[in-house]
Amino acid sequence: MRPRRPVSFAVALTSALVGTAVLLAVAQDEPAVVEEFEELPELRASEILKPELMQGPHHTIREQVRTFSGMNEFVIDSEYGLFPADGNKMLLRRLKEVYAIAQLKDVSRGDQFKDALVTAAKSPLNAAKNIVRDPVKAVSSVPKGVMKFVDRAGDSIKNIGKKGDGNEQDGSKAEQLIGYSKVKRKLAVELGVDPYSTNAVLQKELDGVAWATWAGGFAFRAATLPISGPIGAALAVTNVSSALENLLRDKSPAELKEINQAALRSMGAGAKETDRLLSNSAFSPSQVTEFILHLKTLDGVANRAAFVRTAAEQSSSEADASFCVQTASLMSQIHKDAQPLARIAMIGNLPIAIAKDGTVILALEWDYAAWTSGAASVVEQVAALASESGEKRPAMVVLSGEMSPRLQQELQKRGITVQSRASPGPLK
Repeated sequence: MRPRRPVSFAVALTSALVGTAVLLAVAQDEPAVVEEFEELPELRASEILKPELMQGPHHTIREQVRTFSGMNEFVIDSEYGLFPADGNKMLLRRLKEVYAIAQLKDVSRGDQFKDALVTAAKSPLNAAKNIVRDPVKAVSSVPKGVMKFVDRAGDSIKNIGKKGDGNEQDGSKAEQLIGYSKVKRKLAVELGVDPYSTNAVLQKELDGVAWATWAGGFAFRAATLPISGPIGAALAVTNVSSALENLLRDKSPAELKEINQAALRSMGAGAKETDRLLSNSAFSPSQVTEFILHLKTLDGVANRAAFVRTAAEQSSSEADASFCVQTASLMSQIHKDAQPLARIAMIGNLPIAIAKDGTVILALEWDYAAWTSGAASVVEQVAALASESGEKRPAMVVLSGEMSPRLQQELQKRGITVQSRASPGPLK
């Protein structure tokens, strides 16, 4: 039996809107309107994904794909374990991680790596290994990653330099630990994976190679280990943007926090929502940085702080954080390439973009949307917002993934422009 996963942020929001609509109808003594809605289907991976992604030398994607959470829910079988992936975007990330694990394991079998481990064991740096002896737990179980790891090790680091023996080498262990985290971040970025990934298997392999590199002088070059075959070509386009990549490689979590804090305040977010977002464990340092980078591209767009507040208050899982990141990405894409945006409005906790020409734009990360009661409630709220000023303004729904023919029909019947597959990712 597959474990139950948390309901995504998008579904939670639409469910809340449905409840509001029902309460309003009761309060106004309106007759209940019975409408037939669609059941969310279970999709088949082979029918929706690019064929080269379905199977490779180190993985197979299971056929059954549930859609009830608003995200396509995939399961990846591999020789390194079973990896769930909530959403199209997360699927690509997890696949990249599987092949990064394979590369790292291949490296660890070599004689040079084994020699580096021997050197590391003899190195004066080996004393610091007691502080980082369980880096997998430090990074994977605490989403703040290396920053939390350094914070927790802080007392031990200080004590190393206070033995009263005047040993400057011991006193520099704090800087050396920072060097270790830099090595690990660089290693992850070279492999095209998230240094703060919740994938414990990946973290273990990263730690092993980072340790041999930092303490044993092992020379690792990801460029010498390309992923071969069709799967390699498909995953070659999944790297993060260069701006995000540079930040993740060059900045510690503490430095990222300072940069992100300044960016949020500059776009109008108050101290409370800024602190709440940056301390929300649902967001890894990578995710919160990517979210803020997307919001920064909405230069001049008013009320971005409302989206920040919702993300900070409502997100409680990695899937929630992904929803916020990818929805902000869609807004950025629309702002730069289609229609310049003027402001962000809110329907409950749902961010709505208002274009400079007045168009109301609902842009969401939604892998598969059907005409459900939740979708119907959102659509009615969007239509109401478009008519709020007394004159009918254009309305548009932009989804990252697919929508059912019935949903498309219902939207068009209401005069709402439709765009699906705005960010198809692994879809055919």
